[in-house]
Amino acid sequence: MKSTRLLLLTLLFLLLFTEPMMSVVNREATVAGIPALYAYVFAVWAIMIGLLAYVIHRSHPADESISDE
Repeated sequence: MKSTRLLLLTLLFLLLFTEPMMSVVNREATVAGIPALYAYVFAVWAIMIGLLAYVIHRSHPADESISDE
């Protein structure tokens, strides 16, 4: 299940960094003084790192269960 989630996150990451998605935010606008494209790239990058960390640390394989026997 973890590998499926990681694959889906990878595909989402690739989709968000394709040219059509990047061209939507590639304009003269700024976000807090930062060009919109730079803000978009940084935000997507930071969110993806957070999601990957969440998926990796959250899922535990069933064969690693600890028993008190």
